Amino acid sequence: MKIASLALVLAFIGFCLPAHAGLLGSTVDVRHLIPDTATINADGGSATVSGAVEYSNFLSFSVDITDTQIFFTWPGPGNAAFATTAFNGYEYLFSGVTITGATVNGSSTFLGSPAITIAGNNIFANYSGLQTGNGPTTSIIDVTTATSGSGAPEPGTLTLLGAGLLGLGFRYKRRSA
Repeated sequence: MKIASLALVLAFIGFCLPAHAGLLGSTVDVRHLIPDTATINADGGSATVSGAVEYSNFLSFSVDITDTQIFFTWPGPGNAAFATTAFNGYEYLFSGVTITGATVNGSSTFLGSPAITIAGNNIFANYSGLQTGNGPTTSIIDVTTATSGSGAPEPGTLTLLGAGLLGLGFRYKRRSA
């Protein structure tokens, strides 16, 4: 009886935990756009978001993406300035995740903050007219994603559900015996 009750509690907790739908495991393609969002200056290619730096040297900058943030780093030395055009920045094209928001983190050390816009799963960071400051400096973008993701339950949730059903089965078997 105690085992069945414990299994039921674990199954309930499993359904109450939020589903994870961060950036890790998604695919990203980084592009430098200038003088507008229709003109690609450089394409970094596709990378899978992992625990490692996704782009160690993309136009002298590094791009490291965590589960919830994009770190765009100028290693220095000196200061890099972005020319003033309609758009001079980066597009982050994500697949395998649903982007719901993006904002500049207050811990960023660039001289000024990029204008952030979102179109579908694409994040646009416009650095037009900004400067990095004497490197190393980092522009940090906080990214929020949908928790529903693909709608498929996570393995942990399925395990807890299975434990709950197993407990119910044992409980039913004991009562009928």
